[in-house]
Amino acid sequence: MKRLLLALVLPLAVAGCGETQDTSLDRFQGEQRAVAQKVEDLEAAGQDRRPEDICSDILSRTVVDRLEAASTDCAAEMKKAIEDVDDYDLETRKVTVEGDQATAEVQQGADGPTTTMQFVREGDQWRAVSLNAN
Repeated sequence: MKRLLLALVLPLAVAGCGETQDTSLDRFQGEQRAVAQKVEDLEAAGQDRRPEDICSDILSRTVVDRLEAASTDCAAEMKKAIEDVDDYDLETRKVTVEGDQATAEVQQGADGPTTTMQFVREGDQWRAVSLNAN
């Protein structure tokens, strides 16, 4: 299960960037903006060291259920992952929405690699099912 958590959260870490970019939300509207907002929410939860918010507001119920089925606590695991991160600097570059599924291409830091995050709609919210599909 730790491998799942590492695949979900740690690839988003960008150590020592030092600069904060402006929000990328202004580039998107409608459902694309809602997905980009989840990326912003992840960035804020990481920066503010709020693992509970990642579990309750960002990760899909399926991911949280998998963690619980493996006899681990989502918030405790997210706390460990956050503690390994020096800085979160995520810039949403592109969002594609197809029905109840979406992907977001997110650049890590000003010059960092691009990561693909996958989302699913749960009710009226977008939730992350994979934060690193590469």
